[in-house]
Amino acid sequence: MQTQLQQPEPAANGAPPRVTKQMNMMARLRRKLKKSRRSVILAPAGAPTLTEPPIFLIGVHRSGTTLLRLILDSHSRIACPTESIFLLPLSAVWRDRKALAGLHAMGFDEEHVLAKLREFSSYYFSRYAAARQKQRWADKSPHYIDCLDFIERLYGPQCQYVFIYRHGLDVACSVGEKVIRQAEAMKQACGDPYVGGARYWAEQCRKMLAFQRQHQQRVFELRYEALVEHPEKTCRALLDFLGESWEAQMLQFYKHEHTTGHGLEDPLAASSRGFMPSLGNYRKLPEAILARMRAEAGVVLKELGYDDNLG
Repeated sequence: MQTQLQQPEPAANGAPPRVTKQMNMMARLRRKLKKSRRSVILAPAGAPTLTEPPIFLIGVHRSGTTLLRLILDSHSRIACPTESIFLLPLSAVWRDRKALAGLHAMGFDEEHVLAKLREFSSYYFSRYAAARQKQRWADKSPHYIDCLDFIERLYGPQCQYVFIYRHGLDVACSVGEKVIRQAEAMKQACGDPYVGGARYWAEQCRKMLAFQRQHQQRVFELRYEALVEHPEKTCRALLDFLGESWEAQMLQFYKHEHTTGHGLEDPLAASSRGFMPSLGNYRKLPEAILARMRAEAGVVLKELGYDDNLG
């Protein structure tokens, strides 16, 4: 009687034992190769300290950022060009985790990438300032509210921020009557342009306030209302913060030449001939609309101290 040889049990995946053994060996080899295949980090890119701290002017659309940039651009040491929104698309490189992972695999870590982006971005503003025989540059854009974290990673303690706030209902009134791309979706969602404008203002201000709380020592807060009603007092305080000397010529900003670009900023503000306060325009709106606007923006209005002036 012949004894039958016992056949090996197939592996759980259905493969013969010999094949399974080979597969396991290959898997171990792959793991070893993966561990040994490390990125070679190149020497960090040079990140020299800027000779003069950059200035970033931040505010919601229709809050007076154009007026503020014209005033600062009139200082003998500060160059603030027309709005370019240059840093917003640049921030997309930093936010793209796959792009950073790819660069890291090539030997460039995040700090190296940021150093080169800083060098790249500051090149244009520094050259612009030098061409105007000025020592410092400033950049302004309401769009930068959405990339404050990137600007901070890019320039960190080397930069200063100027945040300008305006009464939220006045901003909403103005936004409701203009085409502001960033606010259009909220206008449609709220079913009313003014209510949508109030929601947009509140949302953007929350981002500014959150950032301001984290970087209080490098953020100067000013109000549009104070700027147009008490320009010298407000600007003197601003210059003290920036470490610059007071120059009365700043208040005659309309007598100086400034760079302009079609469609880049509010043409009315850019062509103004002085301080023309625009206050309380929201009071013309129906009370029912105002009530909805307050419902959207009331908490932020109160936080900014506008709660006693809702009219």
